[in-house]
Amino acid sequence: MNRLDDAGTYPIREFARLTGVNPVTLRAWERRYGIIRPERTAKGHRFYTEDHILLVKNILYWLDQGYPIRQVKLLLQEGVQADSPAGDDWQEQQQQIFQAAYQLDSQRLDELWNIGFATYPLAVYYDHCLRPVIQTLRLDASPAIGKAVHYLLKRRLSSLMIQQQRHNPGPGILIACNERQIELDALACACALGAAEFHVEYFGCDLIPDELKALCQQLQAERVWLHLHPLATAQADGWQQLNECATPVCISGVIPQQSEEHETSQLTYMQGSLSQQVRQFITGNALTENNP
Repeated sequence: MNRLDDAGTYPIREFARLTGVNPVTLRAWERRYGIIRPERTAKGHRFYTEDHILLVKNILYWLDQGYPIRQVKLLLQEGVQADSPAGDDWQEQQQQIFQAAYQLDSQRLDELWNIGFATYPLAVYYDHCLRPVIQTLRLDASPAIGKAVHYLLKRRLSSLMIQQQRHNPGPGILIACNERQIELDALACACALGAAEFHVEYFGCDLIPDELKALCQQLQAERVWLHLHPLATAQADGWQQLNECATPVCISGVIPQQSEEHETSQLTYMQGSLSQQVRQFITGNALTENNP
């Protein structure tokens, strides 16, 4: 551990790794919302304590319930009610993205996404804002609009992942998905883990199981995260053979009903929202690392 002393304190990058909340967002929560206030060293460097870890868990709980960050500060105060229902702020953000999307205003979309990435943990922002927008565009917009926004968001998430990996030493995670329609889910997962300083590799959405196993061996990845689109039985059987891989594998997405019967110590099925899955993954790895 990279603690500042023996009292359980963490510099901002280590704290971000433990919580999955990137340093930019931690600073925004401090400066803009006053929702988390780190301690300071004599030289002015931020550091966080075990109490801050508990606070972030509480914040993430309320975010998972659909409350925007501006309301969470009120909810953390005992007996205080939020000033509007959960979801109102998310709907406003979604409408702003819809407006820019229908106008194909790529610059405005990038601005809105930058604000969202800075204000929320990426998995939370994806769950409550980006995924609903993409799903609605697929149903209601022209195919050209839907494909264009899919590409723009894919480009933005890929760029963010590249920026993160320049600085992330590990542990190494190989992320894969089996269908273009869920590729944004896989990229959002990669960026959420990148915020926790995992070294993430992603090679597109058309790998088959044997290719994924070969890449895993070549990279000596410590974990594989596989995100699945609904599969035919024959295809599902092929992916389930990953439990023969020496590397632990996490599977999310639409999992065949019979698959959970085959869960092993090397094969774990992830449940809940992306935010909950990412937190489970980060916590599990942190516990493994710190308590051999």
